[in-house]
Amino acid sequence: MKKSYLLFLLLAAVLMMFTVFGCAEEAVEEVPVDEEPVVEEPEEEVEEALDPDEVLMQAAIAYFDNIATGGNNITNFAEIKEMVDADPESLLIIDIRSADDFEEGHITGSVYADRSEVAGLMNRIPRDIPVFIACFTGQNAGYTTAYLRMAGFDNVTSMLYGINLGWLERGEFTLDGSGMNHMNELPEVSAPQSEEEEIIWARAEAYGEEIAAGQIGFIPLDAHAELYADMQADPESVILYDIRAATGGDHDFDQYHIEHSVNVPFGQFGSVLGEIPTDKPAIVACYSGQTSAQTLGVLRMLGFDNARSLLYGVRDGWVERNDLPVVTP
Repeated sequence: MKKSYLLFLLLAAVLMMFTVFGCAEEAVEEVPVDEEPVVEEPEEEVEEALDPDEVLMQAAIAYFDNIATGGNNITNFAEIKEMVDADPESLLIIDIRSADDFEEGHITGSVYADRSEVAGLMNRIPRDIPVFIACFTGQNAGYTTAYLRMAGFDNVTSMLYGINLGWLERGEFTLDGSGMNHMNELPEVSAPQSEEEEIIWARAEAYGEEIAAGQIGFIPLDAHAELYADMQADPESVILYDIRAATGGDHDFDQYHIEHSVNVPFGQFGSVLGEIPTDKPAIVACYSGQTSAQTLGVLRMLGFDNARSLLYGVRDGWVERNDLPVVTP
């Protein structure tokens, strides 16, 4: 009995030791091994792509806001003459008249480009000197100036009345250059400076192709009377924005205007960009056609294919050249 009892105690002790060591091993296995903490990488923020329509709209609004602060993006031909005489290399004149006219005679130091080519040669336009766009009357230069300034060339303006009506007729200056000096021979000096400018440059180049296809948008002098008849028959068939000043001068809106026209001064035109209809002609008129041509350029950049500009404007075209009826006080 005693031996059996001792044997039982011995077996119990062995079993207890096995259990203890087994539990210890199991406990060791349950202790987690130190590992480097997993650091979750922050998700990269994906920038939303710019909306081209919104970029163009903001550039258009900024364009007219800048007008409201003073100036009209037009430089007097007499001032340009003084600069040419002082140092022809201190400025650049881009002449967009016909190639034949340019070869026959042009302003000293100026370069030629067809009105449809300028947009595709923006990389040749410097940003650090004054640049002037010159045409026959200042109106083709108007829409060219508009898209160039929208594209970031704040140093670009158009020549008042252009070469024929301004430089030659009113200024009585001469054209001392002859032969061809094409703009595409200038060095590449510019490029878009932001994503927004990349969008605007691309749209301007597409606009240049539209100009090449003849999609200009001027209502010529011989069509003014027809426009008057159409507006008399159905005033709702078109919308005519008169962008002259409301008051203050002999040729402002309150002194005379085309019947059924709506006055939105040039610098305030950004306020109606969201209201312009697309289902009928949207016509813009000013004094001589130059600022309305700028407005036409902005609208065409925004995709308003129905935008038109009244050639020579209300004062110089509708009244002076065509003697069509107007509303007076």
